[in-house]
Amino acid sequence: LALGNVISALGDQSKKVVHVPYRDSKLTRLLQDSLGGNSQTIMIACVSPSDRDFMETLNTLKYANRARNIKNKVVVNQDKTSQQISALRAEIARLQMELMEYKAGKRVIGEDGSEGYSDLFRENAMLQKENSALRMRVKAMQEAIDAINNRVTHLMSQEANLMLAKAGDGNEAIGALIQNYIREIEELR
Repeated sequence: LALGNVISALGDQSKKVVHVPYRDSKLTRLLQDSLGGNSQTIMIACVSPSDRDFMETLNTLKYANRARNIKNKVVVNQDKTSQQISALRAEIARLQMELMEYKAGKRVIGEDGSEGYSDLFRENAMLQKENSALRMRVKAMQEAIDAINNRVTHLMSQEANLMLAKAGDGNEAIGALIQNYIREIEELR
């Protein structure tokens, strides 16, 4: 009964009841925020197609129709001070980042009061980019030099082996010299 009175008071737009009797029962007090407060509520009405439950079904449908007529304006419950606090914290973080940029020399203030990025910062960024490109180039050249050195030592080793084979058994001194060269080449690898 008390819930029906609250729903009637909230749903009847023609009466524009000023007082809504939420305090008439514990149930309406508990449902106060859900019914007329700052929330969206879904109500389920259970009806029966049976003839013997006709009156109860009719009353349920009337009750659900009155509940459907309740219109509330849902507004987010957010304290303005908490909004201000979060906005101020965001501004503090932004200003701290800006201050760090000034301290690092990334930003400067011109003679006319205008803000801008430092030429030193731009030049430093450009030089770092160029430095990394040169490092990559040096690395590629070093790899090419290593490959060429390996090829040269391999060819010298083959040449020494051929000379040793040509010298044969007749020339022992030349064979020993070639063997020394081959050992040096192998050590250089």
